[in-house]
Amino acid sequence: MRTQAGFTLIEIIACIVLLGLIAIGATTVISLGARSFFTARNVDNAGTSAQIALERIALELRDVNGGIGAGGAVQVLAGTSIVYTTAQPTLSGTRTLAFTGGAITLTPASGGTAHPLIGGVSSCTMSFNGTGRSSTLSVTFTLTDAPAGERFTITVKPRSNTVTPVTS
Repeated sequence: MRTQAGFTLIEIIACIVLLGLIAIGATTVISLGARSFFTARNVDNAGTSAQIALERIALELRDVNGGIGAGGAVQVLAGTSIVYTTAQPTLSGTRTLAFTGGAITLTPASGGTAHPLIGGVSSCTMSFNGTGRSSTLSVTFTLTDAPAGERFTITVKPRSNTVTPVTS
């Protein structure tokens, strides 16, 4: 009788099934790793963008000057925009900080072009607290790329806040 060398059909099928299971496991691990990397990158970018926007908002609101509407130093409109004048001599004039169309924008003097400070904003509230020299302006927003529930907030006490802000 002659002996034959090689694998049986059952051994080949078992090998293919095992290799398939190993491939599925490897694909899952690589996919989760890539997804985690991209999520972390988006969260980091959102945090950096939010930090830059918060610093610019603080810079703007810190130099609020009196003289807009009903004797107030600033107008907070519907909780989504702040109209104010700035005390900076090189950038003087009326400005509007507003949440519109999923972005927080800064519009210089009336009729100017709105410049986006940050996009991808899912919600935003702007408010003030206190009176006279103890008044503060606050801006709070959430980003679509940030982790769920992550809110970014800045509270600023203007340098020259001698008049109580008003709402409209």
